[in-house]
Amino acid sequence: MFNSIIASGHDSESPSDQEIELWSRLKKGDKKALSLIYAKYFSCLYNYGMRITKDAGLVEDCIQDLFIEFWNMRETLSEVKNLKYYFYKSLRRKIAHTLAVKLRHPATDDLTSFEIELSDKTHYLYHEVNSDIQKRLKQLIHTLTANQKEAIFLIYFDQLPYEEVAAIMCLKVKTVYNLV
Repeated sequence: MFNSIIASGHDSESPSDQEIELWSRLKKGDKKALSLIYAKYFSCLYNYGMRITKDAGLVEDCIQDLFIEFWNMRETLSEVKNLKYYFYKSLRRKIAHTLAVKLRHPATDDLTSFEIELSDKTHYLYHEVNSDIQKRLKQLIHTLTANQKEAIFLIYFDQLPYEEVAAIMCLKVKTVYNLV
């Protein structure tokens, strides 16, 4: 019955009723319900995940990890009215956590002891390139409005959230996003 519901998308039950039924079955330990949910949502979760990061392997791993967690925690899962929303939010959190862990613990090779000594010419070129980038950045900053400069400073240098910047500048949060 559920295969036909998922395949056709038509039934007397509304989609949310079908989702609630599948979720309830999963919570009771029904592996087939887990498989049906996975099959139904994998594609849209993958597409959403690829908008967050272009690392296809990471997205696939996060989706699989998410469903493993759902299965392992099935008895303690809360009731969900909208699975798609719940899955998107869970996947976004999972990807963010995975990326944060990757940044804290970058992968290392066996070549960690390989060193290169830079020549004086390399140092000079590095300094020149940096100098050119800094000049260009200063030129671009001068083209910004005072509000744009302030918003960028508060967000990127003081690391304040957009909501606090909006309150400080007496603007709407959306306006701050537009400024930045």
